[in-house]
Amino acid sequence: MPSAVENPQPGGLAALPEELLEALVACGSVRRFPRNTIVVLEGEPAETLYIVMEGQLRVYVSDEDGHEAELSRIGPNEYFGELMLGSRVRTASVRTESPARLCMVQRVDFERLIQTRPDLAFHLIRTLILRIVTLTGSVQSLALMDVYGRVARLFVELARDQDGRRIVPRMSQQKIAERIGASRSMVNRILKDLAEGGFISVGRDFIELHRELPRRW
Repeated sequence: MPSAVENPQPGGLAALPEELLEALVACGSVRRFPRNTIVVLEGEPAETLYIVMEGQLRVYVSDEDGHEAELSRIGPNEYFGELMLGSRVRTASVRTESPARLCMVQRVDFERLIQTRPDLAFHLIRTLILRIVTLTGSVQSLALMDVYGRVARLFVELARDQDGRRIVPRMSQQKIAERIGASRSMVNRILKDLAEGGFISVGRDFIELHRELPRRW
């Protein structure tokens, strides 16, 4: 039987086992979304669960002035919108970071499937717990760390070994600012200071960490 997801990639916190993925997809309908499309908007009615079959999406909250704070990122085999079980409105917005293919499952179908699949209910509970742990860490970072500490933590979390080097995928300064809840000008200053101090170098496609980042700046 072919997989419900083409070329599945290792998922994150909410990655679904193939059996559960196929059960959910069988209840829903598939739709494609272009890059930079708002799929759900904070405050709108919540009636649909979304399973990511292809693409990357960003979960965030924003204020009336348009300032955004990123909560998480979602990729293939993951899902979002499950909070509709406890809230009639969306508590966050989700936007595509790349072209995406999503399967949409209506509330009534999702609730019916949960009743017949305790393994799905267990996966949902585990995912919610992991997301709470992640959000708690983010709130703790915002409350207790200065901006430099948040930048350093983000780089350490994203860094990967590549040919003997520690590489962080290149992000714009605005993207970094959104992910850590700071201003772009402050991020610019920190990156400049770290580069001048020989801790990092900023390339076209990545940021390389040359040595361990200091605990404080």
